[in-house]
Amino acid sequence: MSSNATSSAAEAAIAAAIASLNPAQQAEIPSLTADQLYTLLHSPPAVMSTTQFLTVLLYLYSAGVILNGTILFAALWNYKKLLKSQTDRLTMGLISAGFVWSVGRALIHALQGVGKLDIGNAGAAAFSNIMVTLIFTLNSHLAMERYFQIQEPPYSKTVYSILWVFYGLTVGLIFWTMTTSATSDGIKPDDSLQKLVWIVMLSITYGTTSLVMAWFYTRTYRFSSKQFAENPALATFFLKDKDGQTSDPETLGLVRMRVEREILTKCLLLSLTVMILYAPFYAYQVESFVVGPIPFFDLTGIYYMISVILLAADVIVTPLLVFCFKAEIRDALMFWR
Repeated sequence: MSSNATSSAAEAAIAAAIASLNPAQQAEIPSLTADQLYTLLHSPPAVMSTTQFLTVLLYLYSAGVILNGTILFAALWNYKKLLKSQTDRLTMGLISAGFVWSVGRALIHALQGVGKLDIGNAGAAAFSNIMVTLIFTLNSHLAMERYFQIQEPPYSKTVYSILWVFYGLTVGLIFWTMTTSATSDGIKPDDSLQKLVWIVMLSITYGTTSLVMAWFYTRTYRFSSKQFAENPALATFFLKDKDGQTSDPETLGLVRMRVEREILTKCLLLSLTVMILYAPFYAYQVESFVVGPIPFFDLTGIYYMISVILLAADVIVTPLLVFCFKAEIRDALMFWR
């Protein structure tokens, strides 16, 4: 690409970024230094402060409030039926986290939209980081629970304890980073040391827990497949209050297929959804940490907006998956049938 073409593309990107600013920000441009103008045009607050973007996020999180709140209400109303097993309780833990996350972010974006809350509010940033970490921790616990349910090792409680101690330490570090440094984008701290600690925490939260989930789900599938191959009658062990126990050999093949599909899809898809929807946001934050306020390929903030929208979409996708996967939830919600 020629230098003229490159210059024209840069000018077009800058013009688009300026157009995305609100009138008050545009009025400040003539009095800004070059560095201040760069920060204004190439940082997430300039993108996130647009009314249209805040409205989209408000609608997404409001939908999350309704969906997660409805399922949570149904589970609490029919707790004897819907909260019997540890898997049920962990699933509702994810729904509860999604509900709190949705309520908090909907309120935050509503206040931002009317000018009552700054984008760089440290309290909102701390809340967001704590909830994201909680969602990944619960997904890791769910993956562990599925494995320990069939393997039953003596160290399972120790592993659970380590997981939640790690979460507690992460929450403490989040409070430290957000109370000792300003945050211009409402997501990560601005100071170099706190930002380094934050990006390490994010990498551990996303990267390590993703590996933990992958390892436990893989081990669960392999172990159950081995057990089924050696003794298909063991498939009846995994029947969870649906069809009851059966020793009819003609049905064991169907039971095996259903159980393997449950192990490999229902819990796994809940965790995969989080990993996939959060991946663009994680990649963006790592890239911006390495190269500066915003990656060079995203001068107008389009990729940033897409990554944040996908992150928000999890509060809608997860309850829909739970609704589709659990017949008991559908029966409780469709009470008129």
